[in-house]
Amino acid sequence: MEKELAKLVALTAFRSSGELNNLLPLLKEHCDEGEYRQLSVGIATASAEIGRQILQSVFAAHPELEKELGATVKKFGRAF
Repeated sequence: MEKELAKLVALTAFRSSGELNNLLPLLKEHCDEGEYRQLSVGIATASAEIGRQILQSVFAAHPELEKELGATVKKFGRAF
C-alpha cells in the first residue's frame, strides 16, 4: 500500500476508534450500569481490534507514519 493511502487508512482508524470512545460519557449518563458495562467492554474491544488489525499492519509497512502520527497525537492530543 502506498504511503498516502496508508496514512488515510490510519487516520480513519484513529477517527473511528475516537468516535466510539466519545460515546462513553453519553452511554454512562443514559444507560443503566449493566448496559453501560457491556457497551463499554464492546467499545474497548472494538478499539483494540482497530489497533491490532488495521494500525499494526499500516505501521509495519510504514513505520515513519507511526512516528509522524504519534508526534501529532502527543502535540495535539489527536491524530486528525
